[in-house]
Amino acid sequence: MNTNDKKWMSSIFEISRVLDEEAPIYEADEATKSLTLIFTGYKIQLSTLADKMNQPTGWLTRDKNEVKVSLLNLMYPLSVALIRLGNSSGDELLLDQVKISKGKLSSLNETDLHIYADKLIDLSKARKADLVAFGISEEMITACETELNSFEQKRIERLMLVDDKKVAGVEFNKLKTKMKYLLKQELDWSIESYRDTQPDFVNHYFTARQVPVAIHRHYDVLGYITDEVSGKPISLGQVSVEGQDLCVKITANGTFRFKSFPEGEFRLKIENMGYNTLYVSVRRYASEHRKLHLKMMPKPLVAFAK
Repeated sequence: MNTNDKKWMSSIFEISRVLDEEAPIYEADEATKSLTLIFTGYKIQLSTLADKMNQPTGWLTRDKNEVKVSLLNLMYPLSVALIRLGNSSGDELLLDQVKISKGKLSSLNETDLHIYADKLIDLSKARKADLVAFGISEEMITACETELNSFEQKRIERLMLVDDKKVAGVEFNKLKTKMKYLLKQELDWSIESYRDTQPDFVNHYFTARQVPVAIHRHYDVLGYITDEVSGKPISLGQVSVEGQDLCVKITANGTFRFKSFPEGEFRLKIENMGYNTLYVSVRRYASEHRKLHLKMMPKPLVAFAK
């Protein structure tokens, strides 16, 4: 579930809390009570779908990859033995079916890996008597087949979980649309009708209705540099922090930003070949985002004697 949906669901749970706490106010109002029951039903369904959307897949991916490594380790000796058998017997058809490098084997996608493993196991079973001379036992073939089945099971489990999450996401969005309509077109108006008699209830409800807006800060220190004479942005150059291993470029539109900047007081050194170097002190607290508007004085033009 994305961040916006999480914030929206937080608002839904807060609305539910307010409606539950203030239920005696509208207990005798059948129309409003009916809408709150629909709201509660939608909320429960949304919560269930959200749980499905938030199911982690990482553990299944890790399990599948661990089994895949084990499977590859069991497949490769069979592959080498069949290649040796093909070479010793001059069986070109066998070689065409099994010849593959270890690197190529490891890079096969899951579908192709399954196809190759199936073929490898079938050929090994058919030639198991011949493969004994190349160090392959029936137990090794069986172990490879067992691991292939385990790998396929893990792969299917993960695919099913991913599909379930996608389906839940589609259903969540459909129900979210219904919930938004219910709130905006019906329940909001029912609650609004209590403003004169129950203003605190109405204010609590509409406060809960406000979905928090995420404020994205992609910088600790952001600067804008302009020409002190013309007022135009100064492009190019660099800004460094004295005593720190921090240096950023000035962009073509005259801005610079430090995404990570230490707490404390430091001095910036702003350099551009056409301007006098500028030094600026910056004091910053750990949680503070600083914006700087700086001006640089252009260097005077120098006339060269002919």
